[in-house]
Amino acid sequence: MFYFLGIDIAGTENTWIVGLKKEKNNLELCPLFSLTVPFSPSSVSDLSTLVDFSIKNRVLGIGIDAPLSFSLKDKKGFRDSDIALKKILPKKAKSWVISYHTLMAVPIRAFLVSKKLSPYCGTIIETHPRTSIYFCLPEEKKDLAFSYKKINLKEEKKFIISWLNSKFNLKINFDINITEGILDAIFCALAAFFYHYIPEKLIFLPTSNDLIGFGPFVVISF
Repeated sequence: MFYFLGIDIAGTENTWIVGLKKEKNNLELCPLFSLTVPFSPSSVSDLSTLVDFSIKNRVLGIGIDAPLSFSLKDKKGFRDSDIALKKILPKKAKSWVISYHTLMAVPIRAFLVSKKLSPYCGTIIETHPRTSIYFCLPEEKKDLAFSYKKINLKEEKKFIISWLNSKFNLKINFDINITEGILDAIFCALAAFFYHYIPEKLIFLPTSNDLIGFGPFVVISF
């Protein structure tokens, strides 16, 4: 059994982690990390549980929603990949892309956990789940990418679970509340899965030759 993990990383009270497992032709959301019994979403403050899991299990890939590479070229902290991502997003979505200077502690936390995890998993990639959600949603639901972080997703739960199943063959076999942190973490894990199995469905954002850190930086476009 192989796992793909997704981390929507922020502060100690706003970090969300989910795990997907691959069995035969199916992907399944697992009752792990932010989805422990009784499957009510909860943030993860102690990242040592993530490290312990990765040591004990076969983790093929981890997708993280945070800058994992750094460049000294741009004084504002925008990398070539950030600039490219802004260019492919609609005008009203360009504010989704934030420099690592603005994010401050988040990139440091993400870099440190990546460094700790790197000996135990196959791949660590950076991704931007909100962009992936926007590109993957059907046209009639695109507005959800702009509103899901501000609203209670209870009314959208049925659509989201059905969409994840039909679009990505992702099974959710237990009842959960869908929150924006959980949805972001799921798309981080999906990006790691796609990187290994369907890379042609990813947009690989450009890099410069002076980067340090982890990557690459990809988003799903499917």
